[in-house]
Amino acid sequence: MIYEVGTWPPPRGPVPPSEKSKPRHLLGITVVGNVEMFMYRKDLSPAPRSWNDVLANAKKFNKPGSMAGYVVRGAATNPIVADFLPILWSFGGDVFDANWNVTIDSPASLRAVKFLVNDLKGVAPSGSENIDAADRSRLMAIGQAYQSTVWPGEVTGIVENPKVSKTIGKVGYIPMPAGPSGKGYGMMGNWLLAIPKASKNGRAGADFISWVTSPKVQKTYAEAGGIPARKSILNDRAMNKKNPYFAALARSLEAVPNWRPRTDQWNAVETILGTNLNAALAGLATPEDATKKAATEIRALMKKAGY
Repeated sequence: MIYEVGTWPPPRGPVPPSEKSKPRHLLGITVVGNVEMFMYRKDLSPAPRSWNDVLANAKKFNKPGSMAGYVVRGAATNPIVADFLPILWSFGGDVFDANWNVTIDSPASLRAVKFLVNDLKGVAPSGSENIDAADRSRLMAIGQAYQSTVWPGEVTGIVENPKVSKTIGKVGYIPMPAGPSGKGYGMMGNWLLAIPKASKNGRAGADFISWVTSPKVQKTYAEAGGIPARKSILNDRAMNKKNPYFAALARSLEAVPNWRPRTDQWNAVETILGTNLNAALAGLATPEDATKKAATEIRALMKKAGY
């Protein structure tokens, strides 16, 4: 996985039309093993296996005013899209198919949007359309949330930070739950190291990448609070005692996480999708209207870009 994400053209998923005939090359090496995971209060119940379990547990533990059953990261554009894509994929939906046809308005995709807007919102804090990553992690840290998706940086910075957290030892971390598709999909957000083609110090750059991604340095990096990519570090028993999310991160990598569609149009696509999803979450549009509008705008965008 850590080699696939640094390979171009992408080895799986839709490939931009201009890149299809190009040979694949490894252009970057992962230095930060960033994959979106799931967190829940392990002191209150076993880990959910599916999004149906997530919803059932959310309803069971939801206590308006004191504990939210689920926290939706619903702020417009990037935040809500990052929160939603793992749900979308697990429901069998997607933004595009393998040929860049827009599928965000497909029946499977619409079911995922309805699950977010009609089901999860009902057991989430009020004002979900304004909540971002730091908000949900703070709610977990102070004991006012039962579960949500999470990035590793939120775990180290907030949820497991003894300076701000009241729930250390009570939060469990797992790969994304499965959906109707039968699979769960975390989202890859790995940070890569690469060497510019015009660099006059390519050899030194390559030596540095080899050094900084070596087992010894990755362990030192992890001990200093970094998020490693090597499974030998993530599965190390001693490291797991200090970093309770490491094992879940290793399993998330093994589960073949998905990545955002590899296109230079993604920022614009994400803005369109995230704006419309946010409108649905805020009650300004129905899930049907939001997905239809998003699909229409994305199709126009991609056609203009030559897809």
